[in-house]
Amino acid sequence: MELQEKIREYLETHDVLTLATLDEGGPWATPLYYVSDDALDLFFLSDPTTRHCQAVARNPNVSAAIHEESAAWTDIRGLQLEGRVHPVDDEQAAERVLASYTAKFPFALALASLDGPHRFYRIQPRWLRLIDNSCGLGFKEELRLS
Repeated sequence: MELQEKIREYLETHDVLTLATLDEGGPWATPLYYVSDDALDLFFLSDPTTRHCQAVARNPNVSAAIHEESAAWTDIRGLQLEGRVHPVDDEQAAERVLASYTAKFPFALALASLDGPHRFYRIQPRWLRLIDNSCGLGFKEELRLS
């Protein structure tokens, strides 16, 4: 299977990413529910007043990790990425993200109105690393996007 397709499948079968940002207070990590698209962009819903959203407003460069629980080193699988975050400002794009997000997370219907205080943000990865220790300790494949 092509690496981009493996990454797309991994993104589709997981729900939570940990977003790492940097602000004047230092590094900050935040777990967030997300959805992804065919271009490997990731979308999350958040309040613009939160520390991580304030940080990306000043510095949109981020990293993120997605992984699952594991009891043995051979079970470690995950995804790391670097990219940029921007609010989803286009109304049609926001509607598509809203439909995708609430289909995956129905509980978010109460939070995710387009005229509410929460906004959708897009992470556009530049680099992704898929880790799979079932293939050997430290096994990884990397993908750079333009």
